[in-house]
Amino acid sequence: MSLKLVEKTKATAGDREIALPTVEFENDKTIVHRFKLKPGQQVGWHAHQNDYLTVQLSFGRLQLTSASGEVTTIDYKPGVQRYIKAPVEHNAVNIGDVDIEVLEIEYK
Repeated sequence: MSLKLVEKTKATAGDREIALPTVEFENDKTIVHRFKLKPGQQVGWHAHQNDYLTVQLSFGRLQLTSASGEVTTIDYKPGVQRYIKAPVEHNAVNIGDVDIEVLEIEYK
């Protein structure tokens, strides 16, 4: 599971509202989160200790900032998938003007 970095979020992005995920499914091997981010909302800094897959459910524009300071912009399209190898530490912010919806499937 990802580890929330609450103090880092407060220190570096405390002015942004945090979008809270819902758990869609969980068993001993997998957890599926659904995120809905309104424009300007963030996920908050967190560290993934396990590999995971994202499935984009909407259009939109997401900005990822890594712990090293690298910034990546992702243009969302429904059905696009991204596999991410752990470990990774980052924050994600909806920088577009529409709501973003994404499933995050994390392998325990």
